[in-house]
Amino acid sequence: MRKGTFSISEQTQIDYAIKSIIDEEKKIGNLFLFKDLSTYSKNKLPKNFWSRVASYIPFRSVESVYDHTRRRLSIVNYKGRWTENDLLKLKILIEKYGKQWKIIGKNLNRLPSACYDKWRDALKNYEFRNKGKWTQEEKFKLIQLVTIQSKHKKLNHIYFRKIEWTRISERLKTRSYLQCRNEWNRFFIYGCKNKLSSNDIFKFIDSIFAFKIKDISEINWNSILKGVPGHKLYNKWRYLSKKFLISLKDINYPVSFKTLTNIIRLNLTNQLI
Repeated sequence: MRKGTFSISEQTQIDYAIKSIIDEEKKIGNLFLFKDLSTYSKNKLPKNFWSRVASYIPFRSVESVYDHTRRRLSIVNYKGRWTENDLLKLKILIEKYGKQWKIIGKNLNRLPSACYDKWRDALKNYEFRNKGKWTQEEKFKLIQLVTIQSKHKKLNHIYFRKIEWTRISERLKTRSYLQCRNEWNRFFIYGCKNKLSSNDIFKFIDSIFAFKIKDISEINWNSILKGVPGHKLYNKWRYLSKKFLISLKDINYPVSFKTLTNIIRLNLTNQLI
């Protein structure tokens, strides 16, 4: 099953699936509106509704399609950045209501899952959390925890997506789940230590430009350069995007993925000449 961000084409397909199923249900007397979909619980929708929707996207699980659509259509899902003030409100609400995420979400006009995720990432064990360089003790404990969880002795063969980083972080206490995952990737995922040459970077960007895609989320980053993990290429693309997007600051229209990739490509070509 595919994981990660849903592409624009997948979202379009989901919308088409939902509208098709709604039309089918109307014919047998079941009336409900697309815009109200996120307000219905699973048991109030037609039988196997989300399974039927997911059948249009064969490489996604039913649960992921349901969660994604619910978040996207929810009228209370404010998607803006969390400010310091938002974090303070979240902290106060947690102190008041505990882990009643539905109540907290309603107060912050965000989905309960978004509030939980932010608490986990930014507030949980914050007073014990370290920043900067990892100590030898932390590294040793990280290896120990991952090895115990995976029950696998050959560290290089552990596929990081199967590791429950939240649980690792909870036991380590001094680092967030993202810090744990990134540190593991840096040292134990094959190819992470390999430095990309200028030719590698150009080849990588050239490959992306050749893809017939409309959206970055459609890229399978792991399949672009042999021996280089996908997250490393994705981070490099983000870095290059920010670097060369500066030259577009006077442009007052959104830059498409294809346009941006071409700008990066041209800049890299000029550097190689």
